[in-house]
Amino acid sequence: MPKLENQYSLHHILPKSRGGSGDDSNLEYLKNSKHRALHTLFENKMIAEQLLTTIDMSAKALREDVRRWLIDTLTIRDIDNPYEWYKEDTILIPKHK
Repeated sequence: MPKLENQYSLHHILPKSRGGSGDDSNLEYLKNSKHRALHTLFENKMIAEQLLTTIDMSAKALREDVRRWLIDTLTIRDIDNPYEWYKEDTILIPKHK
């Protein structure tokens, strides 16, 4: 019998509890381990929403330039549209000089 970690389950990009549908456009298959990790880390919040909350809570622990880069990177997309956060080019990595 295959390990549970090697099995896949359906993940709602916008959680059902937040109005997400069961349509194919709102579903993706994830390995069970990744699926559990997403829900453990972000509960039913959208990823960008939780990351912004974390940045605000960590304001004193982050250098201002790092904090500003994180906020700029996260708000480059529509924060209220979870589908924007599943595009491959969402997080921009700064080039080293």
